[in-house]
Amino acid sequence: MPKIWVYRKGDDNPHACTALRLAKAGDVELVRSVNAIPRGSLLLDPFSQYALSPADATFVGWHGLVLIDCSWEHAELVFKHVKNRVRRALPFLIAGNPVKQDQPVNLSTAEALAAALYILGWKDKALEILNRFKWGAHFFTLNQDLLDKYASCLTSREVVEVQLSELERRRDARNPPSVLDGI
Repeated sequence: MPKIWVYRKGDDNPHACTALRLAKAGDVELVRSVNAIPRGSLLLDPFSQYALSPADATFVGWHGLVLIDCSWEHAELVFKHVKNRVRRALPFLIAGNPVKQDQPVNLSTAEALAAALYILGWKDKALEILNRFKWGAHFFTLNQDLLDKYASCLTSREVVEVQLSELERRRDARNPPSVLDGI
C-alpha cells in the first residue's frame, strides 16, 4: 500500500469532507500546507495532460500519492500553486457522492482516492475506502466497468483511448441516428 497524503484547503463543508473521514480512519495523512506535500510524490491533478494508469503503480508505491481536497470552484487556482510534482489526472468517471451524484468528473476526495487505488492495482483497499461511505457502493456500481477497463490498460495513452471510446459511446447514446440521416 502506498503512502497517501491529502492537502486540505478547508474551503468546503467540514461535515461533508471525505478527506477528514479518511484521515480519522488512518487511510491518509493530512498535510497543513502546499509546501508540506512531499516532493517526488505523484499528485492527482484533474488538469494534468497525462492520465493515471497502472504503469504509475511502481512509482506511487515508492514515492506515494497526493490528493488535494478543495472546492471545485477554486481547484484550478489551488493546483497551480503546487510546483514540481509528477501529475496525473483520473480518467472519466461518474460521481456517486450525494453532493455531485451522477455528475461526470466532479469526484469527492474519497472517490478520487478509491478510483486511483483501483486503477493502480490496490483494488481491495479501494473497496475498503468506498465502504466507509453510504454512497460508496453507488460510486462503484456506476463505474465498475470503466474502472476495470482502465485497470487493464498498460499505459496512460491506452487509458485515454478507453476514456475517449466511453465518451463517444455516451454521446452516441444521447444522439441516436435518425431515419432522416440518410436523406
